[in-house]
Amino acid sequence: PNLDSSELLLKCIDDMLVNKYNNFIFYVHNLGHYDIVFMYNILLKFNLDKGYEYYILNTTMRDNTIIKLEIRIKVYSMSKENKYRYIKISFVDSLNLLNSSLDKLTREFDIDVKKGNFPHTFVNRNTLNYVGCKPDFCYYDNFNRNEYNMIPVNNWDLKSECLNYLRKDIIGLYEVMNEFSRLIYIYFNVQMTDALTITRLALNIFKNKYYKNQCIPAINKLYLFNFIKEGYYGGITEIYKPYGQDLIYIDVNSLYPDAALNPMPGTDCYFIESFDDKGLELDNLFGFYYAKVKSNNLYIGLLPVHKDNRLICPNGEFYGIWSSEELKFAKSKGYEIKVIKGYQFNKVNNIFDSYVIDLFDKKKNSSGFLKLIYKSLLNNFLGRFGMNIIKPITQTVNKDRRDFICSTRIVHSHTILNEDKFLITYSPTISKEICTEHGLDIIKVLEKESKTNIENNLELFKDVSIATAAFVTSYARIFMHKIKLEILENGGNIYYSDTDSIVLDKTYLNNNWIGDKLGQFKLEYDIREAYFISNKTYCLILNNGDTIIKTKGVINNSLTVEHFKEMYLNNTNVTATKFNTVTNYEKASVLIEKKDVVLNYDSYTKREKIYNNEGIWIDTKPLNYNNIPHTK
Repeated sequence: PNLDSSELLLKCIDDMLVNKYNNFIFYVHNLGHYDIVFMYNILLKFNLDKGYEYYILNTTMRDNTIIKLEIRIKVYSMSKENKYRYIKISFVDSLNLLNSSLDKLTREFDIDVKKGNFPHTFVNRNTLNYVGCKPDFCYYDNFNRNEYNMIPVNNWDLKSECLNYLRKDIIGLYEVMNEFSRLIYIYFNVQMTDALTITRLALNIFKNKYYKNQCIPAINKLYLFNFIKEGYYGGITEIYKPYGQDLIYIDVNSLYPDAALNPMPGTDCYFIESFDDKGLELDNLFGFYYAKVKSNNLYIGLLPVHKDNRLICPNGEFYGIWSSEELKFAKSKGYEIKVIKGYQFNKVNNIFDSYVIDLFDKKKNSSGFLKLIYKSLLNNFLGRFGMNIIKPITQTVNKDRRDFICSTRIVHSHTILNEDKFLITYSPTISKEICTEHGLDIIKVLEKESKTNIENNLELFKDVSIATAAFVTSYARIFMHKIKLEILENGGNIYYSDTDSIVLDKTYLNNNWIGDKLGQFKLEYDIREAYFISNKTYCLILNNGDTIIKTKGVINNSLTVEHFKEMYLNNTNVTATKFNTVTNYEKASVLIEKKDVVLNYDSYTKREKIYNNEGIWIDTKPLNYNNIPHTK
């Protein structure tokens, strides 16, 4: 009655915290970026007003976002043994299991109750009790004009429309999750509720049904993990020629799953090092190695390097850590390689073959929601192996504890909840560098924490394997480089490439590349004209009349072909629009607004630009990179 949203939410949660729902999981779509901001603040404030932790809260975070909130309350028990017991419920973000909008999911899963549409921006304090003409079309986001015209013009009631919209929202999500859970159990005999993310669910399916020989190396020693991590690189995004006509865009069918069919590191591992000028014999190696390399000035660089938060493939002479297979490939193309030291693994075949081939066949022969599920399980499976082995700690702490953590450890995220409460995610290992920066004696810090051996007290992920993840991405880069070199060797031109796609002219195209098999390419677009400005920022004008505009982080329809012409031909920055979300836990608010941003025409710096006599950018070449000489 008093329109107090805090009381409304607390009543809702109290109605869930009863015996009937003890240990239940409630799924909330986009919990981490929206609902949790309101919930967490209200629960903390209630505890503060009570003077003790009435609601006992525990959070799980990934990438600085809460993906699970566990709420417990203590209740009186009738048991003679225990005077008190706990009732617990959990809120889990369903977006991490099904990463699509709820509207799309209800359509893909063919659910009877669709999400619907609601004029969110029409709602404010003054319109809460509005009854009258339907709101103008401008208040609806992503709404079809024909559907809008079907809404009756008069007697539009905001309250009833809102409740109807929310009802569809909840029933639609329930039906989607129920169907998803049912299918996962029927086809794989795995419980959806045992996983918080699609990567975890895929791993559970793999271990339950496909993993027979138990030969994936669990890299759980910090020194080994840190060494291999230096040789773990992602996909390569490059602009070769920024403008072209009469091009084609080809895209690999499941690049990483296909790469996982290659031989993988096993569980046998030992360190080897060379102390002579020749280095280790590369042909006999299988693992990760620190090496000195010298390129042979190819048009495309073959070995990735991290530089200034970018992944580049330069020419020059430099040191780094790479997989043995990537070093062998570079050597076969004329690179000079001297392998200095590293970790040798045994070679194992067919670890992922049954999972990848079965899921790919299922995806290929299905449609609708089943195709969506198989594709998601296939493409999200391998990334989990590359997670950091050390589990970060997420806690709600007071100001003193927050200050101590920030001055002794690496902090991944820090959220102000109120004056003396902070939600903080941090690495459990005490950092000598950070302690030194803050003028602290690390020995005294260790004594205060009562830990004589930090590593033995760490909570580690037991089922991750950075060696596996790094080999998969390494094989994927080799695959893409082979295709690019074949194009160039046969007189073709490459204009743009992403992790698993290439834009090229029609001078050369190997027909054996194209098909619907695993590792083959599909013809994505037939392009009349294209502009490539930077990584994932391009405009494709297709021969069928369509225009494809991609700009990372920007609303694509805020840009036109003319904007790309301005950037490319006139060296002019342009203004685009993005959605800007401002989250404030302390005020329990989420503000979603449109914001203008400037796109820099000269933002691409991963390769050296080549200009013609008129000053127009026409081509690129690898950066020349020579790093600090190696010292024994």
